[in-house]
Amino acid sequence: MGEALRFCRERRELSLREAGLLADVDHAYIHRLETGQKESPSAEVLERLTRVLKPSDRDAEMLAYLLDHPCGDAALVRYVLENPSIPIETFEVAYGVRHRGATRPEPRVLIERAQRVIDADDG
Repeated sequence: MGEALRFCRERRELSLREAGLLADVDHAYIHRLETGQKESPSAEVLERLTRVLKPSDRDAEMLAYLLDHPCGDAALVRYVLENPSIPIETFEVAYGVRHRGATRPEPRVLIERAQRVIDADDG
């Protein structure tokens, strides 16, 4: 969640204080969300932040998904936000993958694998 909030705030070129003032949310709380010190804002806080950050429909859908699934791969979230052609369905499949072993695949690899699963299911 934090990575997505930071991405949307920086895309709007808002400081933490500006976003906090506009959303009527303490800027320190926004900072804690962005850094992962806090993981799940209330639906009301997310709604206020979304109104201020004005994410695309896809990115807003992603924020809503992350509200219900707070623990996950921040690098994958950032990768998907930076690549708007990736469908939300593909993100959700990749985000939900559990890994055995010490290392997690790169976000690009996760997205490719998720898309193959979706394509195979559709075929």
